[in-house]
Formats: sequence, structure tokens, C-alpha cells
Amino acid sequence: MIPIRKGLFRNKRRIHAFMDLSSACDIHCFHCWREAGPVEPMKVSRDQLGVLERDVFPFIENLSLSCVGEPLIVSLFPQALQAAKRAGVPYIRIQSNATHLDEEASGMLLDNGLTQLGVSMDAAHRESFNRIRAGADWDVVTENIKQFVRMRNERGRVDPEVSINFTLMQENCQEAVELFNVAKDLGVSSLSFHHMVVESEDTRHQNLCYDPALANKIYAQLRDESQKTGIAAYIPADLPDKIEPFSGSRIKDPVYHGVCRAAEGSWVFITPNGNCYPCLNLQGRGPLGNIYETPFSDIWYQDRNQSFRGKAIDNHCVNGCDNCKAVLDDNVKSELAFLAPRLTVEPLSSDGPVLPGESAASDGIPVGGVYAQS
Repeated sequence: MIPIRKGLFRNKRRIHAFMDLSSACDIHCFHCWREAGPVEPMKVSRDQLGVLERDVFPFIENLSLSCVGEPLIVSLFPQALQAAKRAGVPYIRIQSNATHLDEEASGMLLDNGLTQLGVSMDAAHRESFNRIRAGADWDVVTENIKQFVRMRNERGRVDPEVSINFTLMQENCQEAVELFNVAKDLGVSSLSFHHMVVESEDTRHQNLCYDPALANKIYAQLRDESQKTGIAAYIPADLPDKIEPFSGSRIKDPVYHGVCRAAEGSWVFITPNGNCYPCLNLQGRGPLGNIYETPFSDIWYQDRNQSFRGKAIDNHCVNGCDNCKAVLDDNVKSELAFLAPRLTVEPLSSDGPVLPGESAASDGIPVGGVYAQS
């Protein structure tokens, strides 16, 4: 249930909101979902930010104020961060490419209550970084991180925590272990290694699921290095010896059996135009509603949202998902776990939106998970 500000649940927050203020990013990473198709330009306005502060942020416990867009190129971002703090959001994180993390931006983040700064790097060497993350520069990014950590430490602070994200691929896996040395040099406190979601056939060969022996060898090295250096790291579970291959036949009515993190964690994903979805990967099933048109509490309490969450928690069966692309963890026995829905799901024919928990046999819009990989 959504917490309310009056009555029994006063001051309680339970919802984890994922959102971006803009759909824009100023670099190009070949493994990113953006490279697989056009991105609709969207941007939160100042008036809409007022709606977020008044009607949404008071209910949020954990706010990801950027997911796949680059927050530091959004002119309204400082005001959004301030609005979230005024509304009392206790935990706020962003994901950035750190290209624009200069002294001014660092001061702004430190002065306005950011809890965690995540930086996507995907490499441990200058040459591979500049190749994988086209438009970003290794020297600029690493110096920016060092400066941010130094400014934080000079203030006698331990927060915001700084973490580095690394998407594991054939292209970079051999240097993954060296990221611990990079982290130590930069003053970063934690690392996060993740599987790559295959967004296009051109990048399919990059996924480590096709070489479980290599993947598990890398994972073992990462675990050893984390223990040796004392740097905390999220490392995927070992892959099975053989991954069940995807047949190539598009799925008409996808159903995912497994733990639903969106339901268990009370997730909501909000696009910059205000549309709400249960999860990042369920945009193709139609929105729950729009926060600029309908009160957020009404969207949360409506039958469609509550039905989805209830069914997902009760039996771990989520209509609309061929597998969970938002969180790839140990549910990786099938190749489907690594392939974006755009590669596996047959577009639905009718123009009536359908959400998880509803019938998808005769109506709906094309399923195409985006915002799945940053």
C-alpha cells in the first residue's frame, strides 16, 4: 500500500521511484539501448517539477533521479535535487557518465543532499574506455571523480557514496579485475559489475552468457579481488555450464516466472513525460497513468497497479515479461534472460494498451523494453 501523510501510515515511505528529468544523453555507448533505435525526446518542465515535489516526492523512500539520461546536462537538475530534499526524500541517487562532473557540478551535488553517485565506466583503461563510451574522455572523467571525492572529503563527509558501474562484455571483461585498482586510485568505495542486455543482433556476440567458463572465471577473480582489496562489489552469480538457447520464435504473450523485484520492492518507473509503469521494462504494455494528469496516489491504488503487484508477489508470474531485464541476477538459465524484449517478443496488434496481469491475447501495444541498460 502507498504510504499516506495522514492517519495510520503517517510519515512512512515505501516506494522506490526510478525516473529521468530528460531522455537525453551526450555520449554513445555501442551496448546501450539508445543505439538500437530512436529515442523520443522528453524533458520535465519547471511546472511539472512542482507537481513532482508536491504530489510524488512525499511518498518516495528511495529516489533514482536519473537512470539512463545524463542528469548533469539538464538545466533543471539542481532545482529537482533541491525539490526532492525539501519533500523529505531520505535517499537520492543518480547515475552519470561524469563527463560534466566539474567543480561547480560537484559543489551543487554536495550542497543539495545527494546520497549516492553512480558513474558508468565499463573499462579500466583509457583506450578501451574512449572506444566503448564514445564522446566521453577517460582523463576528464577520472579527474572529475577524483575532484568530487576530494571535495567531499574536505568537508568531512562520507556521503555521497561514489560507486562505479561496469557492464561485462567480451570487449572489456579481461580488464574487469583491474577496475579495483582504478577504484582505489579514485577513492571510490564500491563497484558494481553487471551482465549486458543484448539490445540488437549486432551486439549479441558481446554477451558473456555464450562463454560460461570465461564468465565464471572472471567472476571468481572479481570475488577474490574484492576480498583482497576490501572494496565492496556487486558480482553476478556464476552461470550454469549451458544456457538454454532462445528458439528465435517471437513470444506472443510473454510470461515471466521468477522473483519480481518491481513488485517486492514497490518500484515505480516514471518517464520524463510523466507516464508511470510498474517497471523499467514494461513500457511497451502501456502506462498505469500520467502523474501530470492523475494524482499519484490514485495511480498507485488503482486496480491495474495493485492487481499486477498482488499477482506478481503471490505467484511470481508476471504477464508482459519474457524474463527480467531490469535486474539480471541468478535467474540466468535461459538466453532469454540476456535478450531485450525487442528481440524476443512479437508486437501486439491492437491499439489498446495492456498491462501485466491483464489479458494480452487480443489487445495491446508493441512490447519493447527500453531503459533496461545504462
